[in-house]
Amino acid sequence: MQRRESCAQGWGTAVNGEQTVAATDADGAMIARFLAGDRAAFDSLFWKYQDYVYNIVHGIVGSAEDARDVTQEVFVQVYRSLPKFRRGSRFATWLYRIAVNRAVDCARATRGKKGLPLDETLKASADPDQNPLLAATRRVDEDAVQQILMLLPVQHRNVLVLRYFQGLSVEELAEVVGCSVTAAKVRLHRARLHFKEKYRAVFGQDKGGGEPLP
Repeated sequence: MQRRESCAQGWGTAVNGEQTVAATDADGAMIARFLAGDRAAFDSLFWKYQDYVYNIVHGIVGSAEDARDVTQEVFVQVYRSLPKFRRGSRFATWLYRIAVNRAVDCARATRGKKGLPLDETLKASADPDQNPLLAATRRVDEDAVQQILMLLPVQHRNVLVLRYFQGLSVEELAEVVGCSVTAAKVRLHRARLHFKEKYRAVFGQDKGGGEPLP
């Protein structure tokens, strides 16, 4: 499974207009084949989405080993639940919701069991005010950014990962987490502020301003 780089073009770039319809139709066709007894169709869905699911899970749980285990659990659940999938819905929305829920459950179950020391390599220069996660990722090690994420509550981790690592729009984010667009904006805004607070504490920066809501 690949890390976040594989998700730069994630679901968020293929959910608008004709591309959305095409992706939904393609997934729907594979689901129909699977339900008709073609087990190879599920393999196609797995290979198409496994990296996206892994990156969501890893961003929330922080551990590559746990992320691999949870990713497998997600696809086992999807395999068993596909007969209940509501046709006409976006498969990606449904899949990502399962991934987030499984990852949050794992993160809460392991909370406090693992130490997450902050390495001195975090002491670098970066401006977190504009798209704080990506600003940090450009300047410091990806694993260090993950450590900062792990200092946040899971309800903040999940929206930041979906928005900035998967590239989902606020509307798509709201669909995945199951809330209104307004509520998603509020959650994302609070999560960004919390991230920047931790970021500044680690990097020793104290800049004013903030990123406007998308």
